Amino acid sequence: MAAGKKTWRIRKRDIVIAVFAFIATVAGIRASDGLLNKNKEAQGVCPTGMAYVLSSGGGFCIDVYENSLGKACPFSNPKNQAESRTDIEQESCYPVSEKGSTPWVNISQSQAALACRKAGKRLPTNEEWQAAALGTPDLLSDWSASDCQVDFNWDKQPGLTGSAKSCVSASGAFDMIGNVWEWVDETISEGKLGDRELPEQGYVLAADQDGIASETASDTGDENYYHDYLWIKKQGVRAVARGGYWDNQSKAGQYSAYMVSQPSFTGIGVGFRCVK
Repeated sequence: MAAGKKTWRIRKRDIVIAVFAFIATVAGIRASDGLLNKNKEAQGVCPTGMAYVLSSGGGFCIDVYENSLGKACPFSNPKNQAESRTDIEQESCYPVSEKGSTPWVNISQSQAALACRKAGKRLPTNEEWQAAALGTPDLLSDWSASDCQVDFNWDKQPGLTGSAKSCVSASGAFDMIGNVWEWVDETISEGKLGDRELPEQGYVLAADQDGIASETASDTGDENYYHDYLWIKKQGVRAVARGGYWDNQSKAGQYSAYMVSQPSFTGIGVGFRCVK
């Protein structure tokens, strides 16, 4: 009889442990579901045409596509800085993020910042741009029409936004690599980004958490950084653009940066997208 009571107590203890384990498992599943639901809710706060990006500094929204001009803009495809200025000054003209449109080029970094502000947004920082670009396929060769445009591999230059089904980041942003360079809200002064001295122009051999080169080589690329490249002039103030454009081939990529032109520069190969 004593042995039987002992056996029952052991079984009872095992049952209690099993019940608590089950409750803990269910609670864990519910907690995990709660995190997923919160993430879905966070994604839901992004306006139409924007994707939600998780980052170390907190989540944010970024335009899914390189910005183009809204239908009310006087110049649907500005040919110079003056036409971009006219568009920005038009009260009903806003940059938009939509598939199948011509990117807004011939716009300076300073003008792009104004255009984003007008839309209730702003240019991304290096950190934000890098977080949004992660996961975009950064191929070294053999680019097809479904890949990011870095070798005249689309029908047009610049190509229509979202033309390549494979040129999409883990966060759902298209064309972060190639097609057109994208202005970010950063400048360098006398070769320094903040207090950090940047390396000489060359292939990226090492980069910081924001994707900016900390070491370069003049003669050979590094597969860890997809043979991406840093273009830089170390005199004066230079604006920062990211990603590469349609003719950079393997030098384009998520670690590529263009720090050559002043903030007032405009060109057919540079556009932008906004964050919120």
